[in-house]
Amino acid sequence: MNYHSNLGLSNNSVIKGLGTKILGSGTYLPKHIVTSEDIFNSFSSESKYGIPSDWMIEKMGIIERRMCSANCRPSDLAIPAAKKAIQSCEGINIDHIDAVIFCGIERDQPEPATAHEIQRKLGLSAKYAFDVGNACFGFFDGLRIASSLIQSSAARLVLVVTGEVPTKLTTKVVDQLNKGISRKEMADKLGFLSVGDAGAAMIVGQSGDAGLTGFTSFDAQTLSSENDLCYYDQKPNSEFTASMKMARIVSKTLKLQSQINDRAQRSCSWQNPKFLLTHQVGKKAFYEVVKKGIVPEERMIKSYDYFGNVTSATIGLNYQQLVDSAATKEGDVVHGYYSGSGIVAGHWSLRM
Repeated sequence: MNYHSNLGLSNNSVIKGLGTKILGSGTYLPKHIVTSEDIFNSFSSESKYGIPSDWMIEKMGIIERRMCSANCRPSDLAIPAAKKAIQSCEGINIDHIDAVIFCGIERDQPEPATAHEIQRKLGLSAKYAFDVGNACFGFFDGLRIASSLIQSSAARLVLVVTGEVPTKLTTKVVDQLNKGISRKEMADKLGFLSVGDAGAAMIVGQSGDAGLTGFTSFDAQTLSSENDLCYYDQKPNSEFTASMKMARIVSKTLKLQSQINDRAQRSCSWQNPKFLLTHQVGKKAFYEVVKKGIVPEERMIKSYDYFGNVTSATIGLNYQQLVDSAATKEGDVVHGYYSGSGIVAGHWSLRM
């Protein structure tokens, strides 16, 4: 389908039979669209670095992305997405939302947690409100924590939400490229030009049908020895340092995902999926997964081409695209393969 439109997990952590499901979902996308050619032209890529302005379109398949304003905060994207998620749950009692988990890379401020700002503006009264940070993998961790809270009866409903503004890094990298950097350093920063802004949210609750629908398993694996492949840091002297070694990241991530997929297929909870959702960083990674033959390409969601890498919002965006397509029916199994810098990769299985 092509639509335009460590938490304590061990290396072999598998959670089964959670009896939880996604009750509602919502996304929010800024209106402003910026093309890849616009970005490459903004730092004269061809004359300065010998890279054609359509390089990202041709090599990564990323045509455009959404970009919010310079003063936009993560909660500004998270809140409208959360409102849509709540509205999608017919008859929901918001007083039963006992936890708000914000999973974005950036926060509104270091303290208090951005989850508190989201809760306040939504008029919620959850007893737990906290942030989870694990790069692009944060939303996956949020769903796993939400399921655990519900399974342990610590929460009835959980709002898992993110607001991602990674194009602020795009702006910083473009500034560096305009000043002039080495070709090697430039190559390690091109990944920061592939990102897009988005908000996403899900309401997670009990499946209510003896586990016949909802999440059937979570699994994750972490390779922290490779944590230098993707990072950014704002130094005290305002110096901005960043690197995203895309080829090595994709290679390492695919190996982790293969290990997780092999484990999943050996698991007693394995079900052949009807649809597959994956993290979206560009066409190479996407089609490497297609080659594995887990499902035909037409039963995978593609979002990188017109939204770029929306980091932790990818899960919510992909899931919403699947729901909006009306392609699923009751009982269909959906698998999700997601990853983040660190490096961490994970798999979940969900019965609709």
